[in-house]
Amino acid sequence: MSQELEKVATVEKSVEAQHVENTSTKEAKSSEDALAQPETRMTKAKWLAAIALCISYTTAFQQNACTAAIVKHIDVELGPTTYYNWMLSGYSISVSVMYPLSGGLSDIFGRRWFFIIGTIASLIGTIVALAAQNVPTVIAGMVLKGIGAGSQQLALAAISEFVPNKQRGIVQAALDVVTFPWAIFGGLIGNAMVKYHELSFRINFIIGVILNIITMITIYFWYFPPSAPQVGNMTKMQRLAKLDWVGVFLMAVGIVLLLMGLAFGGTQFPWGAGGTIAPITIGAISLVCLGIWEWKFAKQPFFAHELFIGKARTFPLMLVVTFVAGMSLFTAMAFWTQQCHGMYTDDPIRIGISSLPGGLGGTVGGFFGAFLVGRAKFFKVHHLLICANTIKLIADAAFTTLTPETFPLALGMGFLAMFGMGMSLTALIVGVQLTCEDKDIGLATLVLGSVRAIGGSVAITIYTSILQNIIEKDAGPRVGKAVLPLGVPLESLPRFITFLVGNREDLAAQVEGVSAKALEVGSETIKWSWAEGFKNMYYVACAFSALGIICSCFIKDVTQNMTDNVAVTLTNDKKKVKELEEDP
Repeated sequence: MSQELEKVATVEKSVEAQHVENTSTKEAKSSEDALAQPETRMTKAKWLAAIALCISYTTAFQQNACTAAIVKHIDVELGPTTYYNWMLSGYSISVSVMYPLSGGLSDIFGRRWFFIIGTIASLIGTIVALAAQNVPTVIAGMVLKGIGAGSQQLALAAISEFVPNKQRGIVQAALDVVTFPWAIFGGLIGNAMVKYHELSFRINFIIGVILNIITMITIYFWYFPPSAPQVGNMTKMQRLAKLDWVGVFLMAVGIVLLLMGLAFGGTQFPWGAGGTIAPITIGAISLVCLGIWEWKFAKQPFFAHELFIGKARTFPLMLVVTFVAGMSLFTAMAFWTQQCHGMYTDDPIRIGISSLPGGLGGTVGGFFGAFLVGRAKFFKVHHLLICANTIKLIADAAFTTLTPETFPLALGMGFLAMFGMGMSLTALIVGVQLTCEDKDIGLATLVLGSVRAIGGSVAITIYTSILQNIIEKDAGPRVGKAVLPLGVPLESLPRFITFLVGNREDLAAQVEGVSAKALEVGSETIKWSWAEGFKNMYYVACAFSALGIICSCFIKDVTQNMTDNVAVTLTNDKKKVKELEEDP
């Protein structure tokens, strides 16, 4: 009997041991599976990385927003010159080249040091601009800042990599929110600097120095993306040697020359001059050659074929909408200050205040454009783009009715136009990131910036030409009819009108035969010529907004890619490992 009991006990112990072994095996396998799956929740490492990336993006945004509002004041203090707009053009060109370069190269070689080196370049450029004693030095500093900003805005791609695909819209909305002080108040702050403080425009660059230093520190200590994936047995230097340098060269030359030519036109050279035509032509040919080279000849193309093959209704069509959006953006943003000057006021603070509705609209629209993607059946990317471009079309149509007496309507439509643009731009970023492979997210995201800049530059060319032609035809007869009866000599009329168009009432008052009454009437009358010019400009903007609506209708839905997939795991994110080590 005792022997039988011993046998039963032995069998029970064996079964229990087998159960424990099986349980341990299952737990170990479960732990391995957990380690294999990227963390989908926001951990401490992710929060710190997200904060660092938000600061990086804010730094680039602040410097552009405030500097754009005060370039004329910088020229007055350090000049005057005829080429001060190159402070912005130089920045725009360098950042447009760096967008795809920093995005594509960091996809290959890793992101962390692109941020750090780019921030160093931006810091040096800011210090150069801060210490500048002439306009050319400021231009040089702005070019360096553009190189740095192209790397700093990698945040658009980097912040989406360590969150699930379905949360990419949320983090893009967060990036939009952190820029709201500068998006809304940037113009007002910039103008207040030059009007009320003895350091004037240099305060802007002091702020830039501080933000760049904070960016460098937070990126260095808080942002730890994984190293670039190994390709075969090649080292990074071998991969660098095998890079598609022909494609990189054609892209850089094409963007630089095309944007330079468009910037030259009507300023440094007439539009028909060789100095304008040559760079535009060579730049355009370079970009065409880039497409042919990448399509047919490149062994390892810089622009991955996976972005285009079988995706005609996603990434390529989104680039078209981005180009059109860039053209619309510059009516809503770049020409607003000029419109206020011409039709409403020349006081810098009032102009800054008038920019608040547009800044608020862009921020709110940008937030909703990113946040709402995929939230409901009719919140797919193409739905939001159709809605955004329709809103912009309504605003553009309303802008055609503006007169010098409808300033409140102008403010309201400024909000509406920028709301549509903000929604469009962020929805496009999220859409592109859901379209591309994880390995191409940097290039795909940042190439949008270059396409948008080219679209904007083309728009500036078209809109400036329209404004100049209409005002030249309208101002003479309109102003002459108003002031000739007030005693202004016919021979003085051309100079008088030229000064009024240039917002130089001080010089117009000195023209022979111009009385105080004639100056007052002429100043009010010229506003109606500006209104006529802007009305025709917005007719063209309506056409571009309508084109954006049409193209958006054909974009394929990509919200099925809003999954729990996480592109990368931060190397300092040890949450799961720690939990497994502490699990009894």
